[in-house]
Amino acid sequence: MNDLGAVCLISSFSILLFSIIQTSYGIFKNDSRALELGRYTLMANFAVILLAFIVLVVQLMRTDLSNYYVAMHSSEHLPLFYKMTSVWSGSSGSLLFWNLLLSGFTFIVLWQTKDLLNERIPVMHLSLAVIACFFSFLAIFFPDAQPFREFQPAAVAGRGLNPLLQHWAMIIHPPILYVGYVSFAIPFTIAASALVTGQLSENWFRFVRRWSIFSWFFLGTGILLGSKWAYEELGWGGYWAWDPVENASLMPWLLSTAFLHSMIIQERRGMLKFWNMLLIILAFHFCLLGTWITRSGVLEGPHSFSKSSIGTPFIVFIGVSFFFYLGILIYRKDKLKPERNLEAITSKEGSFLLNNFLLVIATLSILLGVFSPLLSGVEYKAPWFNSWGVPAGILLILLMGAAPLLAWRKGADQIFFTTLLKPLIAGVIGAGIYILYYTRNFSISDYSLGDVLGEVYSVLTVGLGIFTIAGIVQEYHNGIKARRAAIQGENYFQAGFRMLLKNKRRYGGYLVHLSMVILFIGLAGNAFKQNTSVKFFYFLRFSPTNELIYTSDDTAILGDYTIGATTLKIKPIVNGDPEAGLNHRNVIVSHEATFEVKKQLKSFDTMVTERRYYPQISHLSGDFETHIPTSEPSISSTPKEDLYIQLGAIEHADLSDENPDLPGMFLDFFFTRDPAIKAAKYLKFPNQIVANLEVWINPMVKFIWAGSLMFFLSGLLILLPIGEDKK
Repeated sequence: MNDLGAVCLISSFSILLFSIIQTSYGIFKNDSRALELGRYTLMANFAVILLAFIVLVVQLMRTDLSNYYVAMHSSEHLPLFYKMTSVWSGSSGSLLFWNLLLSGFTFIVLWQTKDLLNERIPVMHLSLAVIACFFSFLAIFFPDAQPFREFQPAAVAGRGLNPLLQHWAMIIHPPILYVGYVSFAIPFTIAASALVTGQLSENWFRFVRRWSIFSWFFLGTGILLGSKWAYEELGWGGYWAWDPVENASLMPWLLSTAFLHSMIIQERRGMLKFWNMLLIILAFHFCLLGTWITRSGVLEGPHSFSKSSIGTPFIVFIGVSFFFYLGILIYRKDKLKPERNLEAITSKEGSFLLNNFLLVIATLSILLGVFSPLLSGVEYKAPWFNSWGVPAGILLILLMGAAPLLAWRKGADQIFFTTLLKPLIAGVIGAGIYILYYTRNFSISDYSLGDVLGEVYSVLTVGLGIFTIAGIVQEYHNGIKARRAAIQGENYFQAGFRMLLKNKRRYGGYLVHLSMVILFIGLAGNAFKQNTSVKFFYFLRFSPTNELIYTSDDTAILGDYTIGATTLKIKPIVNGDPEAGLNHRNVIVSHEATFEVKKQLKSFDTMVTERRYYPQISHLSGDFETHIPTSEPSISSTPKEDLYIQLGAIEHADLSDENPDLPGMFLDFFFTRDPAIKAAKYLKFPNQIVANLEVWINPMVKFIWAGSLMFFLSGLLILLPIGEDKK
């Protein structure tokens, strides 16, 4: 099947080259038949790439160890679902998936535009064909992008899927993020075709809008799912670490957010035409840059791939493409002059402009931080990002709340008492109530400058968040009143619901703002986050089963919580079907610690946290090589805060430098069948051990996940054609 997959990729490359030649000839010679042939071959590429993708999925499901990618990313013991989804767990498989999505979106947009006759459409076809051809080129000529490399002779065993990826959020997070990355090629090529041909009438971005919202929505949803995965799987008590791969997805999302807002100004006021073109060029190339960061291996992160041979051609393609379109943009600058000038900086259009400025500056700052190891040899960590990111976020909340309340062309002073005053009063009162709440409910450490600043930022975030929420409520109320005055017979809630469906761009956008405010309020709880590390002493207790059981009576206190250790079990977990038999390839060793937790001396919860050790198998010999540890935190969540615990390293009772190899000792003990030898190996386990436990109290985290869910639902409402007038 490797040959069939390789033939598909070679065919794709040939088809795309033919499409590029035909479309180019048709454009220069104004030959409609050549253009039509180029369009048909570009659409046919989707079927070829789809067949290649199906071949790889079938190989993964069958554990075809003659395929190098399968041997590196799957195994016979992996559950079927994980086998199928491992198609995007490695570099070459994920690039094939990238290519599949691109060809699929290309097919859709070519079908949508099949009846349109203007000079822009063939240029859009040509741009899409060039991008797709580049990815097929990588898959043929660069080993790290080849999903159908032969493994001769066939591997003895598969190495399996990275244990960190065996989580529900990580299974759906990458494809959702890829959809956001890849689909931005469509609005970009539509805009680029208008730029190249000089046909810059306003109708180009009306077609772009829905595709841009589609890309922005999937990018945002993918980022939030990645945060959920990090919180539940990595065991470090957080959800955002400013990791290079996280930042790689955040940067195009910020730029696309800026573009969606500045499009409104171009539609309403005829301004920012040059700026909008620059934004969409930047957004797409930052999508490509994010793909490069993840797959080049130049920058490391918990979910980036190893160093790769595709890094150089990829960054060259990004650079050539960016400067080519930037040059055309500069050449067309005279056709992109604004129709009007900004009349008041505190007007609605002024607030949108400030919003754009902040988002772009934030993107460039993140870019500087991402490449700091290459530029200065020093990696900028989370404190550096937070030092400017938190104030920038607070300013964005202010603009998010103020912009809907401001008027076009008029300064804030002219409408202050009619639209701004009531939400502002609500924000001040809300900030005061929040101060009273956190002083009574959250533990505050001994003050330092950082603690005081954190509290100030937290109060500002919540106060401005309530200001924004009050403004949204006011806008909805005024809209409902106006609708009920114009349309008789609707009650208050009917009018509000129908108003939302009829004007989703405005009122659906307010719901997105509301979701972001709720999320930011959750982030404000970080000012009162607590963390400590505790050591518990355990003693070995006899067990007639194949589990090792250690017990402890130690307790620890953090804030209102008393954490009492009870048992620590070392036990086997079967990865796959137990009926297939147990061996060193499919047995995971689990260190499972149970704790009884009290809150204010009252029984609160029983929490179980693990460290799991997955076997790493040699694909050449099939023998066990080493263990890959993963974290399985326990999270007890309330509306106020999360208690988050994670079992750490296990040490000798004398705290000597070298930790005992309990997973290796346990496997040796577990697979021994002779009772006498098994008993002797049991006696080799240490009678006393010390287990480390990391404990976090994370206030207001529920708001983050509530805001994330609302972002998904409100974005989906805007995206789907629900309630729209059929034309």
